[in-house]
Amino acid sequence: MKKAIVEGMCCNGCAEEVKHIFQNIYGITSVSVNREEEAVTYEGFVSKRVIEEALNGTSYTLKSIEKVIK
Repeated sequence: MKKAIVEGMCCNGCAEEVKHIFQNIYGITSVSVNREEEAVTYEGFVSKRVIEEALNGTSYTLKSIEKVIK
């Protein structure tokens, strides 16, 4: 599992939009968004560049990606 920090989510509508963007990236599954933490957790192996390109043209910015250790 990985966690992406995405800036720009100010409401639940924003969080739903970001979730939809991540769900449409080939190779990403199990998407969950926490608006308060500006975090998106997901399963999958995609590069940071792929996520940045998916967010390109939106008001959201990818700050970092980290592994979630269970």
